[in-house]
Amino acid sequence: MNLCKRVIARLDVKGTRLIKGINFEGLRVLGDACSIAKKYAEQGVDEIFYSDAVASLYGRNSLVEVLKATTKNVFVPITAGGAIRSVEDGRKLLAAGADKLAINTAAVNDPSLITNLALKFGRQCVVASIQARKSINSDNWDVMIESGRERSGLDILEWIEKLQELGAGEILITSVDRDGTQSGPDYELYKRVYPLIKVPFIFGGGFSTVKDVNKIININPNFSAISLGSSLHYEKLFLKDVKATYQDNRQQIRPLINNNEELPSLKRNYKIAIIDYQMGNVQSLINAIDNIGGYSILTNKPQETDADLWILPGVGTFPQGIMQLQKLNLIKLIQQRHKNSLPILGICLGMQLFFHKGTENSDTNGLSLFPGEVQRLPVTKISEQDMSWPHVGWNKIETTTLKNSVFNNYDSIYQYFVHGYASPSVNKLKENILFKTNYGLHEFVSGIVKNRTIGLQFHPERSGKMGLRLLVDIIESICV
Repeated sequence: MNLCKRVIARLDVKGTRLIKGINFEGLRVLGDACSIAKKYAEQGVDEIFYSDAVASLYGRNSLVEVLKATTKNVFVPITAGGAIRSVEDGRKLLAAGADKLAINTAAVNDPSLITNLALKFGRQCVVASIQARKSINSDNWDVMIESGRERSGLDILEWIEKLQELGAGEILITSVDRDGTQSGPDYELYKRVYPLIKVPFIFGGGFSTVKDVNKIININPNFSAISLGSSLHYEKLFLKDVKATYQDNRQQIRPLINNNEELPSLKRNYKIAIIDYQMGNVQSLINAIDNIGGYSILTNKPQETDADLWILPGVGTFPQGIMQLQKLNLIKLIQQRHKNSLPILGICLGMQLFFHKGTENSDTNGLSLFPGEVQRLPVTKISEQDMSWPHVGWNKIETTTLKNSVFNNYDSIYQYFVHGYASPSVNKLKENILFKTNYGLHEFVSGIVKNRTIGLQFHPERSGKMGLRLLVDIIESICV
């Protein structure tokens, strides 16, 4: 099974306003960024990419408040980029609601930043954003920095190889020459770069018609997503048409859904403690809980809250997650809560920490709520296409529950994944499996349950209304 091809809406912002120019120049204000992000999410966009277009110029990132506001009403993944110069800068954006971090100028100035971010948050969280412009004196492309204004002197092909070695988990290439022109993508650039990219690959700049999308697919379908800006903002391209084009070319997509349905809600106002151990996109989870009628408490002392449910979220690496829990003296408290059959939910890294051991970066003992090791997902081959690693995007979950279970309603729905490691194979945990998922030819556990403890490898809070509905049913099932 291939991952869904994604459509990503690129929103360049200045403060809270959406702006757009041509070739990264002549920026024009188009409206309120949060409102436009909400509109695209309702239309079925798979992901939002916020880029602070003036961050490098002014030496600061102003996306924190934009992210907090956007995640109140937008329940699809968000990547944030602009003036991320340190691990702490990245942590702040993740805590505000970002799922991934896009780095360009800062990576050129200090390549070790890519590695440091990957070691802290996992390489699946690190997007290397490359702004490419045709070289003046050669048949090549230069890597541009400072929002496309300056040539870095780096050769793009060498830089792509280097970024993957450093730990980038996704690569976004935008043609500066075509950006905002709506004159068609730079097909020669695409042909030159795609053979080198082994991680999920996003391509943008110049898209204007479904013919443009068709041509990219026909050149090589091994991209993960296309990034659209002007063509969406000026309504030259529509999300439904791009997805129809994917389908016409036998590409798997996340289906468009009925967004007129009301948000699901909990039967009562459960008190939910979200464990703050500095490892996650907690704001999006807080907003999701509030939207479905729960009462969320962000705390690093969940034992003092008298909460109905503890949630262990997470964006990061296994060793860092355990280290943070140790610092807060939470390991024995979580283990005891599980032993006493009190409700716990782990999401993404939170689920991985439930296992006996993790092998990411180094062997690290986990919480041992479930047996087995968390291991690197194997890269397998599907027909003529290679699966990229990490596992980033929308994929199906398959139910393995008993007949008439409420979770049978979620068989074969699409949820958002962003990870490179996963729990043991399904054969080792049959009696505890809630959901399973295929990654190429490999099947892994994407949902697990035991003693009113549930772990989810995917992000229901980022998986649209269907994800929120699943979150409601999970909370109801373990809090009764």
